Amino acid sequence: MRPNGDVFERMRTLPLTGKKRQVAKYILDNYIEASFLTAAQLAARVNVSEPTVIRLAYELGFGGFPELKDALQEEVQAQLTTVERLRRGRRKSSKTPGVRSLITEAGNVDHLIHTIDVRELRQVSKRLLNANKVIVVGYKMSAILAEYFHMALKKSVDNTVAVTEATGGFQEELVFAGPRSVVVGISFPRYTAAIVRDFRQAQEHGIETIAITDSELSPLVEYADHSLLAPSRAVSYVDAFAAPIALLCAISTQVSVMTQEKLIERLAAVEKLWEENGIFH
Repeated sequence: MRPNGDVFERMRTLPLTGKKRQVAKYILDNYIEASFLTAAQLAARVNVSEPTVIRLAYELGFGGFPELKDALQEEVQAQLTTVERLRRGRRKSSKTPGVRSLITEAGNVDHLIHTIDVRELRQVSKRLLNANKVIVVGYKMSAILAEYFHMALKKSVDNTVAVTEATGGFQEELVFAGPRSVVVGISFPRYTAAIVRDFRQAQEHGIETIAITDSELSPLVEYADHSLLAPSRAVSYVDAFAAPIALLCAISTQVSVMTQEKLIERLAAVEKLWEENGIFH
């Protein structure tokens, strides 16, 4: 039987003790990752026995660990709606909403640091470096991230473009994409139907796809050849982009180091033109 109420709230308020409390704390701190782990995997993460994890599920009111896991995945999905974000943001706290937002963002970045797939980061960076065309696509608030990544990447990678409006521009770019091209889809909750449609279309046309998103539950992951995840948990309807920006910066930095000699020449030329035109004060 599934218990009523927020599973995270129950973990915070029930008088859990000992190792079960350790497991609950790990889930609260790493809820996205925990929602995809088996009982044995979760036990290994916390250095407790598998029966301890199963007993925690029963103590929380579930019929077993699979039910707890389902509830965790539902909680992740629930955070896709702005209404739910507002509800969470109204919960009582001794800190102001602004300070709680900063703390949450710091937690997002910390989570990224400890969960980033370094091997995938290297593979993505290498693929971008070898591409003859990179199409970065992101809509609504994620358009800000797409434009940032485009600006950060274009000095290292030739023929990098950004598509930030779902008005047919993506299809125009896709026409000129080939076997060595890459489409980078950037989307965070709430995911737009247009980004899912366009990302799927890129894969259907045989273009290699890289998803920059928040979790394995993201609809982009299904159509991605590579994916890198950054948490974007927020306390209100305002999107939390500290971790996504940090991830995009990390990718761009990795690429820039791989192209260091060519990049230095380009930056020197650009700096000269900036100086001639008085771009900076």
